[in-house]
Amino acid sequence: MAGVVASFCMSLDGFVARPDDSVGPLFDWYTSGDVEVPMVGYPMTFRVSPSSADYLRSFLDSVRHGAFVCGRRVFDYTHGWGGNPPGGGAAFVVTHRPPPSDWPASHLAPFTFVSSVASAVEQAKAAGDGTVGVSGPDIARQCLELGLLDEVRIDLVPVLLGSGVRYFSSFDAPRASLEQVEVVVGAGVTHLRYRVRYSEF
Repeated sequence: MAGVVASFCMSLDGFVARPDDSVGPLFDWYTSGDVEVPMVGYPMTFRVSPSSADYLRSFLDSVRHGAFVCGRRVFDYTHGWGGNPPGGGAAFVVTHRPPPSDWPASHLAPFTFVSSVASAVEQAKAAGDGTVGVSGPDIARQCLELGLLDEVRIDLVPVLLGSGVRYFSSFDAPRASLEQVEVVVGAGVTHLRYRVRYSEF
C-alpha cells in the first residue's frame, strides 16, 4: 500500500480525543490482549488480540519505509515523541512557528518544519517509499480537502466521549466517497479501512 493514510482511534460518537487532547479509553485496546506487536521506530510494544495483531502488523509494515506528517498541536502534545516519530522515518510538522528552542539538535534531526500541508505531503512522499502516515485530525481534514488523502482507517472503540476533537469536523472537501476495503473485529475495537475516491475537484 502506498499513498497518504490517516489512521485514528475513534469513539462511537466520532471523537479521536477529549477536549484536552488526551485519548482516555480510546487506546485501551492497545494493552488488552496477549499478542505482542512492537511499534515501528518507537520504543513501545502493544499487547492486543490476535485479530488486532494481524491488522496492526500489516499496517505497521506498510508504513515502515514511509514518512510521517503531523500538525504542531500533535507534535507539542507528544513532545515530538522524544525525537522518535512513529514509523521511524522522516517526519514533517506543519506549522508557522519555529522549532522548540529547548530541544537538542539530535531530537530535531528527524523533523522538518513546513508551512503548508501540500508541501509537507510532497516532501514526505519524496523522503520515503511514497507511503505517508498522517497524524492530527486537522491535517487529515486538509489532506481530504486538497484531494491528497488516499486511505482512511478507523479503530472504532465502543465508548462515548460526549465531546472533544472529532476525526472530521466541518470541512470543504471535493466530492469524495469511501470504498470499504477491510473490516476486522478485535477485542474492544473494530478496525475499519476505506479507500478514498474523488469524483471531481
